[in-house]
Amino acid sequence: MCEVYAGVDTNTYGKTSRSLRLHGHVTSLSLENRFWDILEQMASTEGVSVSNFITTLHDEVVLRYGEAPNFTSLLRVACTTFLINKINHTDSVPSSNDVAELL
Repeated sequence: MCEVYAGVDTNTYGKTSRSLRLHGHVTSLSLENRFWDILEQMASTEGVSVSNFITTLHDEVVLRYGEAPNFTSLLRVACTTFLINKINHTDSVPSSNDVAELL
């Protein structure tokens, strides 16, 4: 049952920290490599760099809520939302191979 998940390459859930500049302030974000891959897809879809995508998302959250608490968790949820939206826009229920291709 869980072989699809248990057999995931260990590199995909290793964490990587990346530094980026949010309005002149350097910050570091630590996410699992799989999430960085999805953020790259999301940024590519928008035609921007990952850094620009994250900065824009941060700005929109601050504009909406006044702050961006637990921003790395928000990034993870944004990634899963992106994948769910991709799945929901297919005509059929995806197989495990289809889901793997999304990732």
